[in-house]
Amino acid sequence: MNCKLIFSMLFVAGLGVLRPLGASAQSLSAKEVVVFDNADSPVPYRIPAIAQTRRGTLLAACDYRISKMDVGWSSDEGLFQVNVVMRTSNDHGRTWSDSVCVARGDEHATERRRIAYGDPSLVADRTSDEVLLHCVAGNVGYQRATRRDPQHAVFFRSMDGGRTWDDGTDLTEMIHGLYDGKLPGSGEADGIFLTSGRIMQSRHVKVGKYYRLYIAHPLRQNGRDRIGTYVLFSDDFGRSWQVLGGAAQVPSTAQDESKVEELPNGDVLLSCRELMGGRKYNIYKYRNAREATGQWGQEVMPDNMTARQVNACNGGLLILRARKAATGKRVWLALQSVPLSARRDSVGFFYKEVPMGKGMSDTQNWKHGWRKGLRLTDRSSCYSTMVRMDDGRLAFLYERDGRNGGYDIVFQSLSVSEATKGAYRD
Repeated sequence: MNCKLIFSMLFVAGLGVLRPLGASAQSLSAKEVVVFDNADSPVPYRIPAIAQTRRGTLLAACDYRISKMDVGWSSDEGLFQVNVVMRTSNDHGRTWSDSVCVARGDEHATERRRIAYGDPSLVADRTSDEVLLHCVAGNVGYQRATRRDPQHAVFFRSMDGGRTWDDGTDLTEMIHGLYDGKLPGSGEADGIFLTSGRIMQSRHVKVGKYYRLYIAHPLRQNGRDRIGTYVLFSDDFGRSWQVLGGAAQVPSTAQDESKVEELPNGDVLLSCRELMGGRKYNIYKYRNAREATGQWGQEVMPDNMTARQVNACNGGLLILRARKAATGKRVWLALQSVPLSARRDSVGFFYKEVPMGKGMSDTQNWKHGWRKGLRLTDRSSCYSTMVRMDDGRLAFLYERDGRNGGYDIVFQSLSVSEATKGAYRD
């Protein structure tokens, strides 16, 4: 049955009346809910994504791994299928709808991109009801993809705040074409993997109808140890994409999953999962933001975010207004979520006051000053993502309690004070 039709029917039947526990959500506290319960599911859940629409609805999505593997890899039984499922909340995460499929893989599809969809990333337009969902797709994994046999990049679109979704648009060829013959040393990209979690929408740069979108991705070439991580941008809400800064300059050598955030001055902050552990940061400083011209800086790794201290893991990045608790001074604050451990456990926060003035876009100022904040759990935990809700709190979605090839996907509503252990407040 068509996934869009199923979603529409379930919205009418169930999403209008949200259930405190839903079909499979286990309420843990007033601020925490297991949105996707891996413990009681024979099919594992992984890879959280979250967005809030302009009307206040939270959209939480993740992989439903029938194959029990990453997209592009098969189970022992030869299964490749992965679906993306979603639940919604209209009360800031206290209650959630039933789970519905928004991107359904098909084990027997003749069109290869339809075999599996996973690693979702989301953004809800701030001025309309349009929502964009990206999935990696197909039956070829990133690590063994080639230019002729790529892993696919498919974008699904909703025009009604996430109630219904189209059939998806495959932009694989467009995105790969951005790098053909333009990489350092020439050649083509074999593997491109657009990172899950949150697609970032600019607060400052608007070209035509939409505010600019950003998404980061690692890129690999067969026969080369490292290429690195790039950032794409879109001025038409994901219908077409360009490389920020061009393909000739590599923003980061990290070559793994990465997140993008916008500095208060409109420049672009890149946070990268280093392939061997730790995190690296770089900044794209605009000369002309509207024309997207500018220059990447020199990447840095903070002294307290090396492989000894931070696991090689996908995490969230957010910059927001806050008030310093000790003085009451209004500041911009950066929050980075990641395991506070060299292992996949102890997900929590680093935080840093954003430098002001000319130093804001100097990457050397991002090497120091990060402090550890709240540790949400000591248990096994992994990927995380977050947005700031319209009530000022953080909508935090993360993986916890790994088992059976998956994790519980847990939602937590947090204040800035909680995330920073009282150092800053809303």
